[in-house]
Amino acid sequence: MNSIDLNDLPILKEFSIIAYKWLSEKYPNSDQQTNFDPSSELVFPIRWKTKMEGEEFEWVVSDMGSITLRLGGMEGNRRNPAPIFYLSLLKKEGVGFQWVDLEGNSVSFPDPIIIEDVNSRVQLYLDSAS
Repeated sequence: MNSIDLNDLPILKEFSIIAYKWLSEKYPNSDQQTNFDPSSELVFPIRWKTKMEGEEFEWVVSDMGSITLRLGGMEGNRRNPAPIFYLSLLKKEGVGFQWVDLEGNSVSFPDPIIIEDVNSRVQLYLDSAS
């Protein structure tokens, strides 16, 4: 594993923009606003609420290469609610940047398999909360 330096910041931001565009297409903003306006500058962290399984969740994408899905309703107003789904960029020697989960496992992203993973984690949360 390599440490991230200042020269990596534009790369991290570019990965974050790609992630945001992909996620916002798959998980649209629940207040019917357009998520991506190509004519405006993106301001990080990017946050938007979306509905899944009848519940409100919030996506947060940082310019440092992290993606978090957390509670979006009243419960989500707590300071730093626990993530339901999380990915971050890890710099690996000889490989470059890779998306990894909380356990450090490499994850293909963007990839349709992510939708299944997000859905199963949301369902796990909903099952545990009921």
